[in-house]
Amino acid sequence: MKKRSVLNNIFVKNILGLILVTVILVSAVLIWLNYYTQHGKEVEVPDVKGLSVEAAETFFTKNNLKFVVDDSVFIRNTIPGSIAETRPPVGSMVKKGRTIYLKINSYLPNLIAIPNVVDNSERQSIAMLKSLGFEKIDTKTLPGVYRGLVLGIESRGISLEAGERVPAETPLTLLVSSGTGDVFLLEDSDESIFFNTEEEPSL
Repeated sequence: MKKRSVLNNIFVKNILGLILVTVILVSAVLIWLNYYTQHGKEVEVPDVKGLSVEAAETFFTKNNLKFVVDDSVFIRNTIPGSIAETRPPVGSMVKKGRTIYLKINSYLPNLIAIPNVVDNSERQSIAMLKSLGFEKIDTKTLPGVYRGLVLGIESRGISLEAGERVPAETPLTLLVSSGTGDVFLLEDSDESIFFNTEEEPSL
């Protein structure tokens, strides 16, 4: 009976020891996860829009946040160098130590290269220009054989060539063929003359 009692005690001690080790390991893992994920220690992204990066640094430091300027945008009538947008947005709850990405107002307007729109359709050309960031787009009809065909592009009466870089807010005018005229090439000349076939010839 005595031997049997001793064996039982050793078995019980082993079980209790295993349980104790398991509890310690689980507790250690939970503590580490809580520290690693900063559970319950979130901070709000401060409202730094309109501030300079230098002025905003105080707010980020106070909230234990990092920041990086990774983009710029030109917005007319705003202070150059000021913060235009944050990512994540202002008011978002993030963990301490998180990096906030800043978009600042550029000192100069963004320059965009004029695409080659000659011989494209009016609709296709407008879509192409808008996809590049141009918004102020108008059209001007000129005599031509094919209706809706783009003959050129200009701004404020000045012709623009493909590849020329201009600010995104530059007003553009597409020169579009009306489709109501015929084009005749003069002999011994490289010049073309447009004749509107719908108008009566003057005598």
